[in-house]
This record gives sequence, structure tokens and C-alpha cells, in this order.
Amino acid sequence: MRVHHLSNMNADLGSSRWFIRYGAAALFVLAALALNSQGPIESLPFTFFYAAVALSARICGFGAALFSTILSALVVDFFLMPPHFAFAYRRNDLLRILFFGLVALVISSIAKQKSKAQKIADERTKQFAAVVESSDDAIYNKSLDGIVLTWNRAAEQLFGYTPSEIIGKNVALLAPPEKAIEVDEILQRLRRGERIGHFDTERVTKDGRHLHISLSISPIFDEDGTIVEAATVARDFSERKRVETALRSSEERFRAAHAMANVTAFDWDVETRDVTWFAELPALRELAPDGKFESWMKVIHPEDKAKVDAAIERLFREDSAEIEVRLLRPDGQVVWLSERGELYHDETGKPHCLGIVMDITERKRNEEVLRRAEKLAAVGRLGATIAHELNNPLEAVTNLVYLVRRNKSLDEKTQRQLEVLDQELARMADMTRRTLGFYRDTSSAVPVFPTEVMDEVLTLYARRLQSKLIDLKRDYQTHDEVSAFPGEIRKVFSNLIANAIDAVSNRGRITIRISNSQDWRNPGVRGVRITVADSGSGIHPVDKSKIFEPLYTTKTETGTGLGLWLSKDIVQSHGGSISVHSGGWPGPNCRTVFSVFIPAKSALLSSATAEQERQMA
Repeated sequence: MRVHHLSNMNADLGSSRWFIRYGAAALFVLAALALNSQGPIESLPFTFFYAAVALSARICGFGAALFSTILSALVVDFFLMPPHFAFAYRRNDLLRILFFGLVALVISSIAKQKSKAQKIADERTKQFAAVVESSDDAIYNKSLDGIVLTWNRAAEQLFGYTPSEIIGKNVALLAPPEKAIEVDEILQRLRRGERIGHFDTERVTKDGRHLHISLSISPIFDEDGTIVEAATVARDFSERKRVETALRSSEERFRAAHAMANVTAFDWDVETRDVTWFAELPALRELAPDGKFESWMKVIHPEDKAKVDAAIERLFREDSAEIEVRLLRPDGQVVWLSERGELYHDETGKPHCLGIVMDITERKRNEEVLRRAEKLAAVGRLGATIAHELNNPLEAVTNLVYLVRRNKSLDEKTQRQLEVLDQELARMADMTRRTLGFYRDTSSAVPVFPTEVMDEVLTLYARRLQSKLIDLKRDYQTHDEVSAFPGEIRKVFSNLIANAIDAVSNRGRITIRISNSQDWRNPGVRGVRITVADSGSGIHPVDKSKIFEPLYTTKTETGTGLGLWLSKDIVQSHGGSISVHSGGWPGPNCRTVFSVFIPAKSALLSSATAEQERQMA
């Protein structure tokens, strides 16, 4: 046994062979006879023999006690009752022997019961000690002064102290210095008879490691109800604490990441209509601080409420739904949310909707800015084209006015009118120059990675791609850079992607490939080729021949006829080329492919140098 404390060792011959038990009983009787021979005790000849019977019953068993009783009666009658050394059967002597036998039987019975109770108590003590020793929890007793009295195997494994090292020492040895006052407080509470359950604290091992410990301490009372010591059960939850800390840290990182991405997840109990949010979304925290479903519904833009109701119906019908919805702030500002939810049932069969919500307000604003920028660019290019076309006739008219004013035959009034006309023509010329200056991109070309620009454009159109369930495939075979104007290249890619999305039907396919290539018109010029292929219905041959002309569009309601025209002009200004190929129209598996070639930096510089030389010439 590793549980250490003082215990009495009781001799027990009850399970020994019969001759050992009866022999021991005979020895007890002979010892009683020897004690009687030390002095005259004629009046109490059975005194020591009562003890011999009791010892026989206690140590050797009830049968040996009966044997001891009979043997004691014979010895007393033969050696102690007159006439000595003879058996006499006087009436008084027989009564005394009979009384001795009855008392001896009572003593034997009491001794037997006490022995049995002691055996049961000892057995239970052994069982309890075995349980304590086999427990995975550290169990130890201490006095009310804090002295360790017992120490089990788990305590040794947990704290590193052997029983010989810790028993007799103060329990404060296990506490870190900052917990010394805590130990005194616990002892004071124990002296008052308090029981301390599941007290979480820290303790230190023999080698200095700090452990997170849960203590359960109970006072132990003696038969008089006095507190004599306390039993302590210590359970190490350091690993659980570490896991909880790691989990809490992970949750914090999860929430922080979702907060930075303006994304959160929710679990909507359809029956109770309670919503559990996994992370706070700033927009929702501001507009619906309690997170309730009803509060969220109240701030939905009135024009979107029917769309939300339809999405909820679709959720119950198809087990999933997604929607873009607007929330209306008190100041009239709009917050855009993208939501997707799926229906599931918990273990009780209750319906829940598990989903994610993303704040896409900034994305919507960026898309709007991009659309406005594209419209502005289109208007600017159109204005520049018109200004360019007006510039030549305007210059001719100006020259004619100059020549007319040199005519000396004109009267003064006509001269003044021609002067006003000349001023107005100068103002018109200034307006055309301003228009041309507004259109031209005065920034310098910079190194651009076409793959990165394409990914940025695809991010802007991700929602439209998802809403039509379009299968988008990126095939980037190069990550080389070109020298270009990023804003203009972004416009080209945006036009191509937008047209491809409009061309394909639901569950269609768009394939984008970016690879190193050469100019098909001039094989010596190296660069990067970008192709955008869609699985739409194709382009009619008539439309194909005019598709790059200004103001020509096949989108009768939404098209401006400027996108591809501007794209072609931008690509050509970079020294590149753009072309289109479309399969048979109409027909199955029709495929439209737009191909854009942008020369490498060296090729672009050569083209720019050639252009400068041409202008100088």
C-alpha cells in the first residue's frame, strides 16, 4: 500500500489450522493458570481464565473459545478448587463452574462480534485504501495546521513528491508564492467546518511546473464530532485549460478575421425565430443590436422586403437560398448585405437555417464607381473624338475669317462682326483642346501583371457570376508583366467579362487563359495574350463585322455601343491588338472567343519610340 498513515496490526488465527487455533487457546489457559499461581486468589479463581476465553474468541475463533472455556473449567476444578489436584463435584463448585461457563460464553460471543466488526472495518479500510490508491485523482489528507498526513500514488505522479518527501511537510510546499495567503484562508475555512468544492487554483510541482488544479476539500470528524483533519482531492485540468485558451484564442481570431472581412455566420431557429450570431457584423450591430430576426426585418429596405419573403419561401422549398438585400439606415444611407442560408434540422427535429452574411456595401460602391468611371471614360472618348473631328474644320474656318478680315473693302461694322466671330472661334478651339486634354491619360505606363488585373476585375463580377451559376475557369500559364496603364487595361478586361456574362445563360461556362505569345501580325513582337471564351449563343456574322464600331450594339436596351470600341482603341494605344472568333450562329456548342495581345515592355517602348520619330518627322 502506498497510502501512508499509522494502522494497528491485529493478530488473527481464525483462518489457521485447527491444531494451531486450539493449541493457542490451550496456551492462553496455561498462561492464566500461571498467573493465578503467583498469589492466593481463592475467592476469584476464574479472573485470568475469563481473559483466556476472551483472547481465544478474539484471536482463534468461537470454537477455540468453547475449548478454552471447557479446559479452563477443568483446570480450575483440578488445580484451584479444594481438594487440589483432584476433581470434586460439590454442589457449590458445580454452580460456580456453570456460572463461569455461561459468562465465558457471553464473553466469547461479544469477543466474536467485536472481532467480526473489526475484520469488517479493517476490510473496508483496505478497500477504501485500494480505491484511493488506484484513483487517477491526487488524494491526500492534512491536519488542520496544513501538515500532509497521507499521500496516494496519483498525488506522487502529479506533484512529483514521494510519500517520504512530502508526508510531515506543510501543504504550502505545493503552492506558488503568490498563493500562500490562499492556503491559510483554506485552512481557516476548514477549521470552521466548511467544505470546499471545486475550487480552481494553481499549484506547483517538485520540478517547478505550474498546474491548473481543481480542489475539493472536506473536513474529517472524530466520534465526538471534532474536526481532526481534512481530505483533499486534486484534479489537474491544465490540459483542459490549455485547450480552452487555444479555443478562445481561435474564436477571437475567427471573429477578428470575420470582422475584418465584414463576414459573419448565423443560426436561425425557425420556430422561436431567435438568431445566434457567431461574430458581430458592424452593420448589423448598429442597425439591429439585439440580433433578433424581427429587428433585422424592420431595417430592410422597403423595396427589398418582397425579395426577402421570396427568398425565405425558396429556403423552405429548396433547402437553400441566397440573396442580396439592402438595409436602410436612419440617415437614409443604404447598407448592402449578401446572404446565403441552408435549412437543416437539429437532433430534436426543429428546423434551423445556418448561413453566412457579408457586408458588400463597399463592393457595391466600388462597382458603382467603376460603372461611373467607364461611362465617364466613354463620354470623354466620345467627346475627344468629336473634338478631334471638329478641330480640322474649325481651323479652316478660323483661317478663312483671318483672310476675310484682311480685306480692306469691308466696312467698320463688318470688321467688328468678324472680330467677334474670330473670338468665338478661338473659344471653340480652346474647348476642343480642353476636351482632348481631358481624354488623354497623362500618367506614365507602369509594370502591370495581367493576371492580377484580371483577378481584380473577376472579384468585382463575382456576384454576377455566382447568381447565374457560371462555371468560371482560370488558366494562367504565365505571370509575366507588361508595361501599361492599369486603369485602361482594367476597362478592357471589365468590358470583356461583362459581355461574356451577358452572353451565357444560367450554368454557362467562361474560360480565361493568359499565356506568353507573339503578335500574329508581327511574329517578332513578344508579349502576353489574354483570351476570354464563353459558351453563349455566339455572334451573328453581320454583328461580328461591326462589333468594334463606335455606338454599335446588340444590346438594344442596355448597350451603349462604346465598350468594345473603347477597348480596341485602348489595346491599340498599347501597341497591341484585339480580335474575336465565334462559332456557327445560331447552333449548339457555339463559342465566342475574344483575344487580346499586349506586347512586352521592350516592344511597347519600341512602338512608342517609333511613334515619336513619326511625329517628329
